[in-house]
Amino acid sequence: MHVLIIEDDIPLATQIGDTIEAAGDEPDYADDEALALRLCEMNRYDIVVLDSEMPRCGVDAFCRQLTDAAGRRTPVLALAAGSLRPCDPAECGPHAFALRSVEPRELHEQLKALMTECGQGLAQLTAGELHMDLEQRSVYCGQIPVELAPISFRILELLVRACPGVVTRAQIEKQIWDDNPPESDAALRGHIHRLRQLLERPTAKQMIRTVHGVGYQLDTAH
Repeated sequence: MHVLIIEDDIPLATQIGDTIEAAGDEPDYADDEALALRLCEMNRYDIVVLDSEMPRCGVDAFCRQLTDAAGRRTPVLALAAGSLRPCDPAECGPHAFALRSVEPRELHEQLKALMTECGQGLAQLTAGELHMDLEQRSVYCGQIPVELAPISFRILELLVRACPGVVTRAQIEKQIWDDNPPESDAALRGHIHRLRQLLERPTAKQMIRTVHGVGYQLDTAH
């Protein structure tokens, strides 16, 4: 899972991030609100760890800002010195609270629990006729298996998780090439073209729609 840690206590943020990375997950860091919002605009995070004392506007309002920046409701685990009143999940997204004094390993377990509760930690993903098994690395379109290369599998996972939303080119490039994307976008277009062909064979449908100037969207409405 891709985790954004919003924390201005650098040693604490590093300790949390090291634990997340040791478990095979990917942490990003933001030590102020503006950077956190920019990162949410550029990347697609599975979950956010938030120092509840940081947002000057309060946790509720900042969760809504995160939702606006990300274009989706991302689960938030807020670190608090004491008990806090949870905001309405329907308004600012699903979240939970943990004490700042919690051990990093326990915090990571709480992250996984929140992901599972929100349905994002499941090994099975479904969108229309598409079914993905993340553990077996398998894809089925209806009852027909679809063989995908690792890069195509990662792109499709992004699209299925976002469905019916749009995944930006920057989000896909980061998933494939991390921080070293090729200068030309021809490589990404090539991967999308191959993935489209593979999905069209069993369905005879155009399942990946180009959103010009933005990115790509999985279309399961046909």
